[in-house]
Amino acid sequence: MFNICVAIPVKKGDFKEFEVNLKQVLNLKPNLIEFRFDYIDEITKSTPDFLKSILNLTKPDVRSIFTFRDKSEGGQYDQFLPREEQKNVVNLLIEAKPEYLDIEMKSDMDTLREIIKVASDNDVRLIFSYHDFEKTPSYDETLGILERFKDKLLDNHLIDFVSFKQVIFKLIFTAQNFEDNLVPLKLCENFTKREKDQGIISFCMGEKGIFSRVSCVKIGSFLTFASFEDATAPGQIKVELLRELQKLLFNQ
Repeated sequence: MFNICVAIPVKKGDFKEFEVNLKQVLNLKPNLIEFRFDYIDEITKSTPDFLKSILNLTKPDVRSIFTFRDKSEGGQYDQFLPREEQKNVVNLLIEAKPEYLDIEMKSDMDTLREIIKVASDNDVRLIFSYHDFEKTPSYDETLGILERFKDKLLDNHLIDFVSFKQVIFKLIFTAQNFEDNLVPLKLCENFTKREKDQGIISFCMGEKGIFSRVSCVKIGSFLTFASFEDATAPGQIKVELLRELQKLLFNQ
């Protein structure tokens, strides 16, 4: 079975109100749920109790990804947060102990070093993500993005080898034409052949990238994303449609 992750924008810190929406998503039986906390109206509402209530409802059947996306890569939080305060928010999300925490590859080394340590201490796996909201680079360029980041982690001793093999790399692009879908699909195929014990997520955003959204998991992507009500990225389709397409195309 292919991993489908339903992305949910967390807009308010009222669990009673959010619980209704979350239960509806859980009824769809996704493999994972990504909670996008950068949609929240006030970040101070992301309290430990609120986070714990979310995880208590989702575990053990559904794995959780916590994300507070940086504004430069599609984050929606309107208020300015100094870098140190943003880092504190991410640490708080990790300490709640979801299965995964998504953090941008472009984060500075001090931030990466701290996040990696806190994640290791709390047994939370990291998803290192890269987004291009304008285009899809060439295949060779995507390899360069990935290899440079891997070198950044290892050459600067930001992570030990055991923890490094547990991380998942996520490279998301924007399709300007149908041919762009081939780039993330080739990346998934070749990466999974070479790195059998490490995960990758890659596809294209936008309407012209829907083919790679649907098919990337068949090629080797750890997961693909779907929406419940509100899409959190261009070209994101509803979970029911995604499942129907995969069933027709792949008998799954």
